Amino acid sequence: MVHMEREEKRYLLLLVVIAVIINGVTVAPLVPWQNWLFWSKPTAAVMFKISICNYQFTLPSDGIKAKVGEPVKFVAASCDVTYGFGVFHRSGRMIFQMQVLPNYHNEIIWIFDEPGLYTIRSTEYSGPEHSSMVLPDAIVVVA
Repeated sequence: MVHMEREEKRYLLLLVVIAVIINGVTVAPLVPWQNWLFWSKPTAAVMFKISICNYQFTLPSDGIKAKVGEPVKFVAASCDVTYGFGVFHRSGRMIFQMQVLPNYHNEIIWIFDEPGLYTIRSTEYSGPEHSSMVLPDAIVVVA
C-alpha cells in the first residue's frame, strides 16, 4: 500500500481541481471561440453521402455544395478498410476529420464559417495507395 504525505495529497487535490476547472471552461457556452455547442443537436440542412472503397472517394454525382452557417451532414461508408475523411481549407489547415470504419455509416454534422473551396483527403493510413487519396476543391462553400 502506498502512503502519501500530507503535501502530496494537497498537490494531487490541486491538480484535480485545476483539471476540472480547465475542462469546465473549455466546454462552457460562454467561451467566445465556440461557434456552436458540441452538445447541441443541430438539424442538418443538407446531407451528403460519400463512399470509400479501394482507395477511392465516391462523392454525390452533383458534387458537394454548402452554405456558410448552414449545418451540413456528411455520411461516409467504407467497403473494405478504415479510412479517414478529412476536410481541409485551401491554406492546408484541417477543418475537421473523422475515421470511416468498414460497413458502418459514419456521420458528422459540420457548420462551415467561411466560403471557399475545400479539399477532401484521407487522414488515416490505410495502405500503399493512401497518399493518392486527395480530392482538391471537392467541397464548394458559398456565402
